[in-house]
Amino acid sequence: MRLQNLLDGIEITEVTGDRNPEIKGVVSDHRKVKPGYAFVCYQGLNVDGHSFIDGAIQNGAIAIISEKRTSELPNDVTGVITSNGRKAQALSAANWHGNPAKRLKLTGITGTNGKTSTAHLTDGILKAQGLKTAVLGTVGHTFDAKDPTSNGNCPSKIEIPALLTTPDAFELHAMLKQIADAGIEHVIMETSSQGLAQHRLTGLTYDTAVFTNLTQDHLDYHGTMENYLAAKLMLFEQLSPQGVAILNADSPTTACIVKHIASHGNILTYGIKKEADLKAQDVEISLKQLAFTTVAKGNSNINTSTPLFQEIEAKIHLLGAYNVYNALAAIGVGLRYKCSAAAIRKGLATTVVPGRFERVNPPSEQDEDFAVIVDYAHTPDGLENVLTAARGVAEGRLISVFGCGGDRDRGKRPKMGAISTQLADVSVITSDNPRTESPDEIISEIVSNLPHDAAYLCIPERREAIRHAIMDAHPGDVVVIAGKGHENYQEIRGERFPFDDREVASKILQQLLVQSQQPVVR
Repeated sequence: MRLQNLLDGIEITEVTGDRNPEIKGVVSDHRKVKPGYAFVCYQGLNVDGHSFIDGAIQNGAIAIISEKRTSELPNDVTGVITSNGRKAQALSAANWHGNPAKRLKLTGITGTNGKTSTAHLTDGILKAQGLKTAVLGTVGHTFDAKDPTSNGNCPSKIEIPALLTTPDAFELHAMLKQIADAGIEHVIMETSSQGLAQHRLTGLTYDTAVFTNLTQDHLDYHGTMENYLAAKLMLFEQLSPQGVAILNADSPTTACIVKHIASHGNILTYGIKKEADLKAQDVEISLKQLAFTTVAKGNSNINTSTPLFQEIEAKIHLLGAYNVYNALAAIGVGLRYKCSAAAIRKGLATTVVPGRFERVNPPSEQDEDFAVIVDYAHTPDGLENVLTAARGVAEGRLISVFGCGGDRDRGKRPKMGAISTQLADVSVITSDNPRTESPDEIISEIVSNLPHDAAYLCIPERREAIRHAIMDAHPGDVVVIAGKGHENYQEIRGERFPFDDREVASKILQQLLVQSQQPVVR
């Protein structure tokens, strides 16, 4: 590819050297540079990519795309100065792969909580309609494509672990090309606030944009809730003129989004309390399922003046009233793509989301003595939602196991401590992903403002905390293990160790079962 084609759409302020050399690849990691490559760099949060320019040139870079001049480049190296290196990275990645997103219908889902559940419920509905889909998000990036190891002849389910909810631009566009080449039309993407703020999604145009909610999280990165919201709004700025915004009518933030996209007009709302295009009623919750009725009214803004259904009875395996919102958002996407009532019912009923109110000991015909639930809740609002949901189905006590991640927003730690001790009968406070921080210091901040009579205990070792909670459970109790959900690791001092809450809890439950079946020696 010629350099001018690689730079298409990028704001350029200066070019030195050969203005249009042949480029053999483009990367932003100097260690991946090969002869003939272009190297894109920018000033990061902790590292200045410009410091790796010399290394990139030594590895064979013939073009440097940067935000500033750092030194005189060799005569055979082209220098390109741009106003925003992050945007340049995203646009060059798209150009290099032939702008595959233009062949796809993108659904972006943003919000503090509910992105993953909404994405998977949406995927279930669209698949039930017979549409080909891909899901990119926190749990992983999955789609059906040709397996490259079988000479491209064997269709296979591709599952790529997600290091980030919103992938790096080069990884993202490589996947989008693979998805488009496989004939897939719909891509359902979780769009994180950091991914939006860091312009990883710059250049993409969304066919549908979904907003779930906005509560405190990621203030270690954004600094203020205003900045956090501004990042979320970027998704709606990338909505196509014919696109549809699907918004939570019950969220106070929605009014701001509506004002922000007032000239757009293509808005579909959903909710439980306020008037909305999609509204849930007759909600029934048990430890086995969540059932509700969705009432739809016409919405001329998105050409659904005659909805595909007036009412639909829905059942999902995700529990808690907050998951009604996630299901409604998914139904909204289904309505936008004219999915039938039968497809919506089937998609909702068959979808299981890893680590989202996931019961480790599933109910049988005979009720279990107690229930053990694993959930990804790692924010104050998320923890409050999952504990409120568990309280609603607990016949006995509610036991909470949770911690807070290290190197993240410290302001939410005492808030989560207060929420757990107020809603749960017993709180077992433990380590989450401490990263570079001391687990003991994180725990001390969680309990810093708790009253002396609060029912909690601190067990820093997470495995032992889970064991204690399960061993302490009695018939009718519900144990909620919150914070990590689907994650299969624990990050300590910069290293990831194998750890899955679901596996740990399951093994402890199996040990209990074996012990209960052993004969009593008298």
